[in-house]
Amino acid sequence: MKNIIYLFFAAFILTSCELEVEPTDKYSDVVAWKDEEYLDLYVKGFYAALRDNAEIYTDKFFDGCSDILKYCISNLNDKTDQNKILLSKNYITPSNGALSTWGNYDRIKLENEFLYDVDVKAAHMDPEFVKIRKAEVRFLRAYLYYKMIRNHGGIILRLHNTGVDGGLDNDKDAVKARISEEESWDFVIKELEEVAADLTGQTWDADNYGRITAGAAYALITRCALYAKKYDKVISAGQEVEKLGYIIEPKYEDVFKNLANREIILPVTFKVPTYVHFHDRYFRPIGDKASRGGWACPTEELVSLFQIKENGVYVDFDWNNPVHKANPYVGREPRFYTSILYNGAPWNGREIETFVGGKDGYTDFDFSSNNSACVTGYFMKKFLQEKNTTYDETGSDSYWVELRYAEVLMNMAEAYAQSGDVQTGYEYLNKVRTRGNELSGYSVGSNLQIFMNCLEKEKMVEFAFEGLRYWDLRRWRRAVAVIDGQRAHGIKITKNSDNSLTYTKVVCDDDDRYFPEKYYYIPIPTSEINNNSACIQTELW
Repeated sequence: MKNIIYLFFAAFILTSCELEVEPTDKYSDVVAWKDEEYLDLYVKGFYAALRDNAEIYTDKFFDGCSDILKYCISNLNDKTDQNKILLSKNYITPSNGALSTWGNYDRIKLENEFLYDVDVKAAHMDPEFVKIRKAEVRFLRAYLYYKMIRNHGGIILRLHNTGVDGGLDNDKDAVKARISEEESWDFVIKELEEVAADLTGQTWDADNYGRITAGAAYALITRCALYAKKYDKVISAGQEVEKLGYIIEPKYEDVFKNLANREIILPVTFKVPTYVHFHDRYFRPIGDKASRGGWACPTEELVSLFQIKENGVYVDFDWNNPVHKANPYVGREPRFYTSILYNGAPWNGREIETFVGGKDGYTDFDFSSNNSACVTGYFMKKFLQEKNTTYDETGSDSYWVELRYAEVLMNMAEAYAQSGDVQTGYEYLNKVRTRGNELSGYSVGSNLQIFMNCLEKEKMVEFAFEGLRYWDLRRWRRAVAVIDGQRAHGIKITKNSDNSLTYTKVVCDDDDRYFPEKYYYIPIPTSEINNNSACIQTELW
């Protein structure tokens, strides 16, 4: 199966799908609109927005700002500022750009220009072809706006048809007010609804696997509509996804190891040696290669949530249970073995050694250190390529999962419960939890608060390291309770003289974490406030 591979050219961001293109590094505007082949390449270039938001590409896992992933390195660059965000008071400011997505306007400008030009400059092309390409670009623009609204709240809506002269929004429109957060979500959801309608029935061949579909548009609606608390939109969009033939894969590991699986709705794909990321270089166990790996480690707050089999039934894990403690990593649920590398785990022809003094051994966290380390007793396994022996030189090409069916069902579960139908909420939650008939479902009939506790736990385990946890905590307004004043934990393993192991739960932060109320919104950058007199800074900032 061929994958979408992104390449860059000077005149515009261009994408290749392993297609033959003219051997030049510059394409003029005339060439871009020459024919359908060139226009298709032009449109694929906008997909770089998905690549640049794929956390295995950026090395910046937002779960590292939450309670489930602990960064060991603090000060290398803005890819490792998670500890600064958590442990340095008032690190997020209007001037330093931490967690800001305001820069998305650079890409949105290019998308607006395309949408402004396309009807005239592509008038000689097949109208159906043009309609599909417009829908793709509109999806990607809506995706970028979603990221901005999620972080900042109300946006400045800049479009190709809302300028002061009724045309392209440009430099003449620099002074422009923000619209409300509700209006912002309304825009994105409406855009995605129209995109889904335009893409209904559109299928892509293997050479174009990973391009936008109606399913992707509806799936993104379910995510955005949760933020907007428009639960009817979540449910209706989710029902459209249900009709499209996606499934919950029986084996959890297949979601991340088999690109042909039917749970993925929107992947971001890579291909060695032409288009790669370096996730393995930075996040593999530190025992694989000197001075590599160990940038971030799962916390015990996450690991303890993976259930353990007891008398043939999966139950909650408990370090106070002597049977559990004797063999803490035996009999855990399948999602654990796909997501976590633990002491004794088989890996790359050896066993992981996270005990003190082991090959991957435990190290106390030090905010000032930038040494690769294991500060929790665990490593991330999800997205690593175990058999990749040249990852440090050639990179990796495991794929990122931007949208998958399990999230759609979880979003619907939350929407049903929040709408008063807790029973149906459990039914949708259990569709994900009971994949492969390994785990039993939750019993139906509890109140909303109990349901939300179950949903939160399941999302932490199901979507570990997929970029949802931190934003869920913010969306639910639970970040102050879960993060502020708290510290993350790990397991320090000591090997005794008789080769037995002693497990000790330890704190793996060297200070209390910080999340004030104002952090629920990322501030508007100082540059925007200074250059746009109509733009009002977010309250509390």
